[in-house]
Amino acid sequence: MDMSNPVMTHTGVMFMEKPKTSIRPIKVTEWIDKVGPLLDEHYQEVALNKDLMRLEPDLIAYAELERADRLIALGAFSGEQMVGYSVSILGQALHYASLRTAHNDVVFVSKEHRFGSLGIGLIQRTEAAAKDRGVQMLLWHAKQGTPLEGLLPRMGYGVQDVIFSKGL
Repeated sequence: MDMSNPVMTHTGVMFMEKPKTSIRPIKVTEWIDKVGPLLDEHYQEVALNKDLMRLEPDLIAYAELERADRLIALGAFSGEQMVGYSVSILGQALHYASLRTAHNDVVFVSKEHRFGSLGIGLIQRTEAAAKDRGVQMLLWHAKQGTPLEGLLPRMGYGVQDVIFSKGL
């Protein structure tokens, strides 16, 4: 754990102060090369079909979505170290042409930093950014048995679809 900033109390007891956490907008293309261990932690925790689903972010697609202003990307930081992220793609529902949507591509907070409300903060900040961009429906996918699956219903989300997969 990154425990910087030694602090001496008035009684002479020394302890390490935790860096402040923050959530701020990011550009995926500027951060992707700096967060390899975080991406790997996410992949190891939730990727199911690792034989088919290799960790290899599509930087060209992310860059195109950024240029088209179709991404909401937020980083969660402990000090200056990224410890979580949320990336959502803006679009229109093909069967409901007037419905502006955002579909969350990835959301993750390192296990080491899940002790507080950082994950909830990422979701709330994603909601606010989506609303500011005219989004009417925000969609999240959560793997079964993960903390996100339990958290979303408590934040007012309901099941919209159930996604099944099969390797071919």
